[in-house]
Amino acid sequence: MSLLSEQRWNVTAVVMAAGLSKRMGADKLQLPLYGKPVFAYVLELVAQIPFAARIVVTNQSEIAVYARALGLVVVPSPDAALGMGHSVAAGAQAVDKNTEGILFINADQPFAAQNVVEELCRVFAEQDKIVVPCVEGRPSSPCIFPVRFRAELCALTGEQGGRQVYRRHLEETCFVEQDSIESFTDLDYPQDYMPYQK
Repeated sequence: MSLLSEQRWNVTAVVMAAGLSKRMGADKLQLPLYGKPVFAYVLELVAQIPFAARIVVTNQSEIAVYARALGLVVVPSPDAALGMGHSVAAGAQAVDKNTEGILFINADQPFAAQNVVEELCRVFAEQDKIVVPCVEGRPSSPCIFPVRFRAELCALTGEQGGRQVYRRHLEETCFVEQDSIESFTDLDYPQDYMPYQK
C-alpha cells in the first residue's frame, strides 16, 4: 500500500462501464486478461483507494454483481446506446453533493495504477480545478471535476463525455503530463488487446 493511500480523499469515484464496445467488435469489458475479465481490474483498484464513495455505471448484471461485492453503488445507464455523455450524466446524478470532487475512470483501463490515480487526487486537492492527465500531450482518463461542475456533467448527452465540460472551462483546468504510459492504456481496438491475448 502506498503512503498516499493513507489519505482519505473527499472524491467520489465513478467507473464508466456502460459502453457498447463498438470499436472492439466484442464486449471488451468481458475479455479475459490474466485470469480475470477486463472490468475487474478498475473495480478492484477503485475499491482499494480511500474515496468518499464509489459508483459504477453499468447495464451488465455480471459487472453489477462484482461491483456490489466490492462495496460499489451500481447505477444503470438506460440511454448508454445514445453516447457516453448519457452515462457520464447518469453517474454524476448519483453523486452526493457533499463530495468535493468527482473522478471518472473507464473500466477499459485495466493497467491503471493506484499511485498514479492518487497523485491526480493530490493535484486536485491542491488546485481545486478540473484535473486532466495527459499522455504524450493527449488528454486521457481518469479526470477529476470539482463538484461545482456537477450540474453541467448531469446535463451531458451525445457521444462526448466530460471532455466537453473542461473544454468550456480551460481556465479552470489543470493538465498534468504523465510518464506512466501503460497506466493510461485503454483497450478500444482489437490491436490494443492482441498483445495480452492468450
